Amino acid sequence: MRPTARVRHNPVLRTAAKLCHQYLKWFGNASYKPGRNGERWLLESLGSEPIHTVLDVGANVGNWSLMAAELLPQATIYAFEAVPKTAQTLRERVEGHDRIRPFSLGLAAETGTLALQYNEVASTHATFTDYPHSWAGQRVECAVMQGDEFLVREGIGRVDFLKIDVEGAEHLVLKGLEDSLRKGRIRFVQFEYGLVNILTHFLLRDFYELFRGYGYAVGKIYPDYVEFRDYDLKDDDFLGPNYLACRLDDNTLHGLAGPQIILPGRFPSPHSVPRVRDLADT
Repeated sequence: MRPTARVRHNPVLRTAAKLCHQYLKWFGNASYKPGRNGERWLLESLGSEPIHTVLDVGANVGNWSLMAAELLPQATIYAFEAVPKTAQTLRERVEGHDRIRPFSLGLAAETGTLALQYNEVASTHATFTDYPHSWAGQRVECAVMQGDEFLVREGIGRVDFLKIDVEGAEHLVLKGLEDSLRKGRIRFVQFEYGLVNILTHFLLRDFYELFRGYGYAVGKIYPDYVEFRDYDLKDDDFLGPNYLACRLDDNTLHGLAGPQIILPGRFPSPHSVPRVRDLADT
C-alpha cells in the first residue's frame, strides 16, 4: 500500500498512525513525570553515594528539589529560579527544609539579565526562546549569573549533581560552567532535550560533543536504567526528555547502565573532538 492522499486521509488509517505515534513516544520514554520516567529512580540509585552538593537549575516551584532532599540524605540543594514571582513560590514551598537553599536567580553563560517569556498559569514553560506556546505570555527580565562565578562566590569546590531544566537554555548554563566541567568538578549532569532545541539550534549531537570533550559518557534516562551509548544521527528525534552525563572514570557508570547494557567504547580523547561552536552565540 502506498501513502496516497486517499490512504492518508482514511480515518481508520489515520487513527492507526496516531496510535503508532503514541506507542513510539511510550517506547522512547517521552514522559515528564519524575515518578515514572526514571528521574526518581536515578536519585534513589544514588542515595547511598556521597552526594553533598546539588544544583537544581530551573527549579520552578521546587518539586524536584524536594524529591532530591528526600532521596539524597547528605545533599544540600541549591535551587535556582529566574522568574521572580515563581521564585517567591519556591521560597514558600521549601521553607523549613534546611538542606534546600532557594535563589531568585538563573544560571547562564554570562552574569546580567535574561528576558524570559512567561505566563503565571504555565510557569514551568518559561523560556528565553520564542517557543509558539498556545498561551499569551509576557517578557520578564530576570537576573542570571555565570555558574562558575556563583560557585566561587558560594565557596563551592565541587558539584556532585547538576540538574538543568531551563526550557532551551541548557547550553547557556553549561557554557557558564565550562571551567568546572573542564576541571572535572561536576560529577553528574542531568539535562533536558526536546522540541525547543529546534529553536536554539543546539542539538543532541552538540550535547554529546560537549560532554565527550570533557570526558563524560552521555545516555538517555529510562525508568530503571540509563542507556549510555554512542550518538547516532537518528537520536536527534526531539522526543525528550532527560539525559544524564556521567564522567567516564566514575565507578557508578556501569551500575546505572544496568547489566544488559553495553557501554560505548569509542569515546575519543578530548583533544580529538571537533571544537563545539561558541555556545553563547546560539
